[in-house]
Amino acid sequence: MSYEGVPTITDTQTSRPMATSAQTLSLIIKELITAKPESEALAIELLMAKGIKLPKALTEVKTVKSVSVFASKAAEDFAEANGIEIPEGFKGTAAKDKISVSDLKKLKDPPKEKKNISPSAEKFARDNGINIEGLVGSGTDGKIMLKDVKSLKPEEPEPPAKTEEAGPSGVSKLSPAVAKALKTHGIDEGDLDGIEGTGTDGQILLKDIKELIELYKAESDDKKLFGED
Repeated sequence: MSYEGVPTITDTQTSRPMATSAQTLSLIIKELITAKPESEALAIELLMAKGIKLPKALTEVKTVKSVSVFASKAAEDFAEANGIEIPEGFKGTAAKDKISVSDLKKLKDPPKEKKNISPSAEKFARDNGINIEGLVGSGTDGKIMLKDVKSLKPEEPEPPAKTEEAGPSGVSKLSPAVAKALKTHGIDEGDLDGIEGTGTDGQILLKDIKELIELYKAESDDKKLFGED
């Protein structure tokens, strides 16, 4: 007795059926238990080598079409040419989450992280060796401003108190141009401490505070840009 669609074993010499379907199934089971093939393809190959006829649907080689993660051939070529590795779980911006050339360019050259610090504050920190890592500034969205960095600078010993603002010859410590600049840019006179004047008897000239003026101007521009008071 046999059943349609059920594999049968055939004598390879006489080409005649040798066993019933129950016996065939028992033989198949024993062969698979003994050989323990690692895949379906190896199992089919093993059974066919034993002379067991299998349904045509099992023995036909099926071609599986590979699905590309790239949106186009150009994207695939770009990734290969630049040695770009696609992160696991990465989804592109093209249709069906496929990866486009623009996605690959971003993976190749990630955007640089924007510094949340004003130029004047960054320069002051760099010039004075101040570590600003983890610092949250007083500006918009925690932007670090010049005053925030200045507050981290170690206080220097106060110089001996001066009894006179004028030099030995009666020359004022600040030139008229410097005094005017302090008012114009809102510079505290205390910020002039440590600045050595190049004028007569150490008088501070406008050129001596040029860099300080630039720092204040940059900070003022930042405040205007971000609408800070």
